[in-house]
Amino acid sequence: MVQAGKTIVRERGRPESDSERERVRKLYRNKKIASVVVVVLIGASLLGLSVKAIREWIKWLSNREEVFVVQKEPSVEVIDERTGQTTTQISSRMKEYIANLEEEFAQLGYKVVRARIPVDKIREIDVEIEGVSGLIKVHVDRNPAVSAEDGVKMIKYLEGQGITEFEYIDVRVERKAFWK
Repeated sequence: MVQAGKTIVRERGRPESDSERERVRKLYRNKKIASVVVVVLIGASLLGLSVKAIREWIKWLSNREEVFVVQKEPSVEVIDERTGQTTTQISSRMKEYIANLEEEFAQLGYKVVRARIPVDKIREIDVEIEGVSGLIKVHVDRNPAVSAEDGVKMIKYLEGQGITEFEYIDVRVERKAFWK
């Protein structure tokens, strides 16, 4: 209900002039425009980064080389002492270990003649070396390069001591070598 002599302006608080209303509208429009510009700039930068990332990915794909993992096979005969026969029924890990061990001994100047898998020993391999009287006992959990190096050091040590005949050299334990 409107009473005579009263205006709506009085109920709102203070009266606004047209210039004040125009200034508020302009400020609101400027904020809207600024937020749209910010969104457009962020979108453009993300698009640019995406395009750059896609180009790098395509470049990486075109320069990528195919890697083939080749399973090494031992060239020496592997004898299972349980059956006494040459075996091919050993795990791929064991085959690869024997092949790596053979390679490591070859680099040190020794030729592996035969590898044996002892009875009741699932992680041990006994290696026969050409020109060496005894076996070298190695463990598959040790690095083949380290085992070969330890075996050769022990062979040279025994030769230096004048011992040429022995039953075995045991290099299964790290930092220790035994002979019998």
